[in-house]
Amino acid sequence: MNTIENFEFIGKRGFYRPEGKVTFELGVELIAEAMKHARSLGLESLLINTCGLTGVAPPSIFGRHALAVKWAEAAGSSLHVALVAREELIDPERIGLIMAQNRGVSGNVFTNEALALAWLDRQRSPG
Repeated sequence: MNTIENFEFIGKRGFYRPEGKVTFELGVELIAEAMKHARSLGLESLLINTCGLTGVAPPSIFGRHALAVKWAEAAGSSLHVALVAREELIDPERIGLIMAQNRGVSGNVFTNEALALAWLDRQRSPG
């Protein structure tokens, strides 16, 4: 799977919609690479839709911590990230999101792209 094949951008917003069967670790790495790619392009926001990925069970608290640390390093504090995931993969208390936000990530998690895009639109820099 190649990040670039599943990555597109319009203006200052990137879109990453990976597909295929992956392990948890590979999924985390692919998303981190997409975040790094978005930053290298100077994008302001990134919508990541993981609903096309299969083979991943809901992560443990330790898994959520690992992804929060990895994604915080990849996204930095300037990239606004909206992650779309299947509902069964999202922790009801959003602990992974809180861990990432505590590391400076401007991000949120959603179950559909419409909500994710609306949130990203509200994050736009003035001017």
